[in-house]
Amino acid sequence: MLITFVVTISLFSQFNTYSPYTRFGLGDLAKKGVAQNLAMGGTGLAIHENNRINFLNPASFSGLDSTSVYFDFGANSFHNQYKTTTISNTWWNMNLHHVAFASSMGKYLGISTGLIPYSSIGYNITQQYNDYNSGVAMDTYYSGEGGIMNFYVGASIKLLSRISLGVTMNYLMGRLTRERKVNFPVNSNYSNVSSLENFDLRKPVFTLGMQYKEVFGDKFFFSLGGIYDLETRVNADLEYVVKNQIYTYQPEKLYDSLVIDPDVTLGQDTAIRSFTIPQKMGGGIAFGIPNKLTITGDYYLQDWSGSLSGENYTTTRATSIHLGAEYTPDVKALRGYHKLMTYRVGGYYSNNYLEVNDHQLTDYGITFGVGLPVRTLRSSINVAFTLGTRGTTEYNLVEENYGIITFNVTLHDLWFRKRRFD
Repeated sequence: MLITFVVTISLFSQFNTYSPYTRFGLGDLAKKGVAQNLAMGGTGLAIHENNRINFLNPASFSGLDSTSVYFDFGANSFHNQYKTTTISNTWWNMNLHHVAFASSMGKYLGISTGLIPYSSIGYNITQQYNDYNSGVAMDTYYSGEGGIMNFYVGASIKLLSRISLGVTMNYLMGRLTRERKVNFPVNSNYSNVSSLENFDLRKPVFTLGMQYKEVFGDKFFFSLGGIYDLETRVNADLEYVVKNQIYTYQPEKLYDSLVIDPDVTLGQDTAIRSFTIPQKMGGGIAFGIPNKLTITGDYYLQDWSGSLSGENYTTTRATSIHLGAEYTPDVKALRGYHKLMTYRVGGYYSNNYLEVNDHQLTDYGITFGVGLPVRTLRSSINVAFTLGTRGTTEYNLVEENYGIITFNVTLHDLWFRKRRFD
């Protein structure tokens, strides 16, 4: 049997992915964080600052100054190249990324809420089968679209001026739609069969966070951070419909073992109903010079083994490591705007939660970006660039080379101020 794997790319799409790997599981799990995090390799578990919304760790919300309020919104643009050993295609898209709000509630309490991506799917795949024994050609078309968003609400409290504890309720919601069609391009008198899966998810997932930060004047700081996502059992709504289009001819035999007639239907391809979102653990470290230099690293572990499986795939143990740094030449500079800018760089390497064709996917890349202050150092425009690779052309898989530009605006204001007039 000869199988030809073709990925067709649409120029315009409402989804931030067009990867064939999103056919499996929950699709492409989003890279978390705003541009400040993403430019530093996706780090942030140990970052406890007063000039950004860091929803990677809910313990960070108490780092905002009293009377401060932040509003953050962003967008990103993708440029992807997909290739096998014989073909390649490109695709690009731009879409909104997140909206977030955070505020201090006094000296020791911070809160935040927002809407951020969790996962997305988007693909259009053709598999062409040619059976040399029977001379029958059969084409299978796979397509998918949709995504899952995360509406989060979190709070953090500071204890003993150095330790912060936080919790976030992440409410996952969205629909994933997958469709499959089979037809016979040479034998038009055979039936056509199609299936449609609509997967609807509505489920809260809770995240606990902790941070410890020690500052030694204006010379050095050191901080640790960690998060823990509670294991969550999901019973999702699944609508699965199969349609057989049977022509008025007598049922036709393709070969001795298969007859296409009303009794033959497609089996469920990647249908998901009940599964477990496993616990997730992450730890991070950061150190440097206050208001000047930050060097940081994070590590995540989430064991998806046995949670999801289907045709040609299963889920497995996922790990990732992230490294990053940021540098601001002089936060007090009166001249030279470039001295007030923040420069960021980083990288990451992850073992993906998907195992396709008995091979676990890897994802790695480099990142860099810049923060441009507006009026004050706490309001800023931030840009992050990501260059990465996922998958491989070996093992009958697809290699993805991608570039992502993430843009966000962080607006800062003061609340509860007492104004004095002469």
